[in-house]
Amino acid sequence: MPRHTKRAFAILIVLFALFLRAEEGARFTLTLSKEKAWLGEPIFATFTLRYGRDLKVDRAHFEPKGLEPFELLELNATGPKEEEGKIVRVFRYLLTPTEPGSLKIPPQTVELAYQDRENYRYITHRFQSPAKELTVREVPGGLKAVGDYRMALTSDANRTLANRPVHLELRITGIGDAEYIPAFELKIPGASVYPSQPKVRTRWLGGQSYRKEFVQRFTVLAEESYTVPPLRLRYFNLQTEMPEVLETRPLPIEVDNPAKRKEALLRLGFFTAGLLLGALFFWLWIRFGKRRGKETGLLRKIRKARSDEELYRLLLPYSDLAELGPQLRILENRLYGNGGEKPDRKEILRVMRKIKEKRAIRG
Repeated sequence: MPRHTKRAFAILIVLFALFLRAEEGARFTLTLSKEKAWLGEPIFATFTLRYGRDLKVDRAHFEPKGLEPFELLELNATGPKEEEGKIVRVFRYLLTPTEPGSLKIPPQTVELAYQDRENYRYITHRFQSPAKELTVREVPGGLKAVGDYRMALTSDANRTLANRPVHLELRITGIGDAEYIPAFELKIPGASVYPSQPKVRTRWLGGQSYRKEFVQRFTVLAEESYTVPPLRLRYFNLQTEMPEVLETRPLPIEVDNPAKRKEALLRLGFFTAGLLLGALFFWLWIRFGKRRGKETGLLRKIRKARSDEELYRLLLPYSDLAELGPQLRILENRLYGNGGEKPDRKEILRVMRKIKEKRAIRG
């Protein structure tokens, strides 16, 4: 056997021995936070790889496969770090079941690769996790959103000017499948509302703890003050295992509109002027119209006399009144002479009223 062949064969034997030695204590395991879950309830899936320090590794690759009944969200990967004489790598995921029943998580494979410094070949080690089963229950009432949430609606201003935008933010935080929370519709009478598409963010808090945050924003334009009505979320609470309803508080927004305020002041001015004019007209009616309303009998007949002859006959019974003398002579001159001067009916009425007050003349 040639010398270079013997050398290569010896290297292969050594590498194979190291591979067997390294794999003897290697384990790739899967731990689930629970083995029974509700449909849509996210669960923790923690893949842990432990192997000996003699195993040389340049790179690690892990990609879960065959998990179609789940939505997969990678949270965190840590390592390598040494624990009790072993090298440990951890891969954390959130698995959200999308269908009920008994769901199987097939064996998963992680690959660790090392490049030989002499022949530049990659040596790959593959480790498999055991299969797992998860029982998924239907959610009562067919609710899509499940979790344990808190909800709040806030605004960037409680007072603004007309047609100046007010920005609202709806924030729902907690654990659960926040991705299944539908976008909210906000309707405000007398205002224009422009909603944004909601965004969901997941934060890993360490261990088997996480938080999801649903955020949706709204822009509101209005010319008058308004109140943002409550928004409601009906969901299945994972803690109480009961359907529950979350509701935001109403938000009053005061809108200052200088143009409308000026218009309102003008309307108030016109209204006040109208009231004053109405009061004036009413006073004039009381002052003069009412007097005319009381002119019954003789005074009314005098006012409505159609001819000088009719007027003369009405005044004849009072010819002995000195105050009527001038007007009676004018009438006699027109009726029986050639006079053209007209009698002054206003003067006649004035005299008759004055005499009536003194003597209580009745017509």
